[in-house]
Amino acid sequence: MLPLRHLLSWLAVAGALFLAGCESPFAGRHVLVVDALAAPDAPKPAGLSYRLVARKSTLSSTPAQIPVVKACVDAALAGVGLFEAPATAPADLFINLSFGQSSTPRVDPSARETFLQLSVRTNPGRSLDQPTGPEVWDVRIAVLGLSGRIESAMPLLAYAAAANLGTDSKVETRIEIPKDSPAVKAVRESALKRLDAAAPAPAPTTPTTGS
Repeated sequence: MLPLRHLLSWLAVAGALFLAGCESPFAGRHVLVVDALAAPDAPKPAGLSYRLVARKSTLSSTPAQIPVVKACVDAALAGVGLFEAPATAPADLFINLSFGQSSTPRVDPSARETFLQLSVRTNPGRSLDQPTGPEVWDVRIAVLGLSGRIESAMPLLAYAAAANLGTDSKVETRIEIPKDSPAVKAVRESALKRLDAAAPAPAPTTPTTGS
């Protein structure tokens, strides 16, 4: 895993990500596949606290950098009015996070899927470590033909996932997002700030003395 300060420089460059094979006939747009579900009595996705939980299978099988993914998701969720609960306080929601990329050798590179999925459950019992209520939202966002590391697509995927929380697509649908989307740029820049705040300060150097 790269040090956080190396990730900062890398993610900034990855802002100009190129997704081969996923463009629409209109230049400068990304095409994403959305599959979203919402319970009929689900709360509005704003003003609630959450705790993000990564699935064990995701942690063990995905080479992506967890800090980058979390920073992008946290930034995108903040954009729709959600906030991360303090470690010592119960969260209103538990968000189960999974992400990955198809790796079957026979899959054509232009059809290889990179995805992010957020499954959300309520916590009426005010538990600190696990949800006590039913699932209220589930949203899965995928893009095809990613060229490069999976983290490079995370600002785009996180923005689209957060924007579709609380919606019901009924069936798998496609949406288009401009490559120069200010909203995606805002997620990326906020993620960079979060990573920068979490990065350990460089060790002080010992001054040399003259002869």
